[in-house]
Amino acid sequence: MAKILAFFLVCCISIGCSYEGKSIQSYLKDPRSIIQDPHFTSYQEKRGDLESQYLKKEIAYVDYVEQMDQLDQKYSQEVQERSSIINTQ
Repeated sequence: MAKILAFFLVCCISIGCSYEGKSIQSYLKDPRSIIQDPHFTSYQEKRGDLESQYLKKEIAYVDYVEQMDQLDQKYSQEVQERSSIINTQ
């Protein structure tokens, strides 16, 4: 089993495979990026943007809470959809 995994890794490196438009070198520099969830990362960035806007007083508290709730609901729905797809396979 270890030989098959090593062979697969060598093949991927030799042909320069990529995932999500990133080269294998970027994953070698930052191995933690392999297990990152792009949906969650996007969700975190949007949450951070909303918090930043509120703290800079660009949006009112009511708008902040409303947009945060919408963002949370959208992310929860995406998670449920992804979970149902995984569970049906």
